[in-house]
Amino acid sequence: MSHDFTEPVHWQGRQWAVTGYGIEALDGMYHVPFSDIPDADVDPPRWLDDLCRRYGTDRDDLAAALRVARTVRSGAETVPSKSAA
Repeated sequence: MSHDFTEPVHWQGRQWAVTGYGIEALDGMYHVPFSDIPDADVDPPRWLDDLCRRYGTDRDDLAAALRVARTVRSGAETVPSKSAA
């Protein structure tokens, strides 16, 4: 199951995508706006742990989405458009 993403889609993994909104679950059940994504030098956000405890969450895919989202938010242009998986 998938849903319509907020354009543009910067990256798409197995369960998560980085979009114009922030991080969105492919099933449409969860989303995190860019405003809730902290810089890399800040403690991990609470929502990250909460989503990682969710049954069936692919931790590696979510961690990759967070890294890409931080890159997109900072304005870097070397973001892959699709997951290698």
